[in-house]
Amino acid sequence: MNNESPLISVCIPAFNRPEFIGDLLETIVTQSFNNFEVVICEDNSPRTLEVEKAVQKYVDTCSSINIRFIRNKETLGYDGNFRKLIEVSRGRYCVFMGDDDLMCENALSRISEVINDNSPGVILRSWATANRETKKIREVFRYFDGDRLFKSGEDSIVTLFRRSVAIAGHTIERKTALKYATDQFDGTLLYQLYLTGMILSETHGYYIADLIAIMRKNSDQSPSHFFGTAKAEKDRFVPGKLENIHSLNFIDGMIDIAFFLETRLKKPGLYKRILKDMSVYSYPLLSVQSHLSIREFSLYYSSLFKKGLWRSFYFHLYFIGLIIFGKNICARIIVSIKKYLNRTPILGSINSGEKV
Repeated sequence: MNNESPLISVCIPAFNRPEFIGDLLETIVTQSFNNFEVVICEDNSPRTLEVEKAVQKYVDTCSSINIRFIRNKETLGYDGNFRKLIEVSRGRYCVFMGDDDLMCENALSRISEVINDNSPGVILRSWATANRETKKIREVFRYFDGDRLFKSGEDSIVTLFRRSVAIAGHTIERKTALKYATDQFDGTLLYQLYLTGMILSETHGYYIADLIAIMRKNSDQSPSHFFGTAKAEKDRFVPGKLENIHSLNFIDGMIDIAFFLETRLKKPGLYKRILKDMSVYSYPLLSVQSHLSIREFSLYYSSLFKKGLWRSFYFHLYFIGLIIFGKNICARIIVSIKKYLNRTPILGSINSGEKV
């Protein structure tokens, strides 16, 4: 076991999922890259001992890899556990993976190349969703048609802010993240958005077009989360549920962080620019509650409208499309467009970075 500080810490915030963490670790320990450690923080769940047993199997059989299991004495919640992982890691960079995600082949080698060549503060990457059981890929989220370098500043913050929601493969430079540590946004489930904004205010970011990570979803798209267990989350979320109030609370978190960044960084207009980008790409924010009755869905749409998401034509188009065609047909159309383009359509006036 190598006790020297590695280039990369693969950070896994774990909670109550012993049946899936082995699949994730299998994709990590078989990486072609070797200058890394794995740190799992189990957030004091009822099945902590089962998770530890699943991890111990890899500790015993993969002696060349430094795998550390840490059990939190109290449940910190998503944001607190995210911050804890940064604190206890030893790597120069932290690569985050959900405890039921999968890492793509050669992902760490690709990330290490970007680190060695560019030393970015934040690395955004392409990722995909897959069926939880079959692991068959459903949808790929490739934001640009090639690697991109993003200079520090407001334009890059706007682009990477919303695109940093999914944590699978999201990478940050640890030292700078430690400098900006705060519990102010605990309970939002969005600590990485705050860090992304603060880090990009002083250093550059990078986007990897190669597929780096896969997030697994239930076949029926039903929620499988445990958010709402920790004290900081109880007033905003409920484990295993995703009702309209929970979606609204999540969006409030994004808005609160965007406003904070504008104020803290003294960048007038940043908040509205982030809100505009959220509006342009608001389909996921709408579709997640499109199963509601037309009346309830309209009220949800109205709530988002009042929060400022009225700012683009696309917001209203998505709402009408979901009402007329339904979520399944709309999703198929969007996936088909993305497959044809081999990327997400570029909508609005976002900064696409510099081609590398």
